[in-house]
Amino acid sequence: MFYKKNEIRFHCSGCGKCCFGDPDEQVIELMDNELENISAYLNKEIKPFTKQYISTDEFGAQSIRIGRDHRCTLLGENNRCTVYPVRPLQCQTYPYWPEIMDTEQHWQGEAARCEGIDQGQVVSVTKIRAELARLKR
Repeated sequence: MFYKKNEIRFHCSGCGKCCFGDPDEQVIELMDNELENISAYLNKEIKPFTKQYISTDEFGAQSIRIGRDHRCTLLGENNRCTVYPVRPLQCQTYPYWPEIMDTEQHWQGEAARCEGIDQGQVVSVTKIRAELARLKR
């Protein structure tokens, strides 16, 4: 992984661009109790919340929908996450995903979308490894 030999800089600007994607390809995966935590945070019952915001694939995996406008359905009008304190692990660990951290080309490709990449202080290899490990659980 290229991050072991290069200085990685990242500082979230809060732009919300990481919450935009392709409705046919990008999903925000839900793990363990994340569905329950998010619906409770929003004070919504599970069934209506699931019907409005959640997709289930053919294997039973659940994810937050990306709308036709390419926005996460839980992203507010101000481009701020409406469930930030209980956001999914996938969101918590961005941009430290294996598919972004595996090569410099992928990291720089993500920089085209994320203005926080290559900004701010150097992120330690220890921090990056810890974030990658969180996704493996």
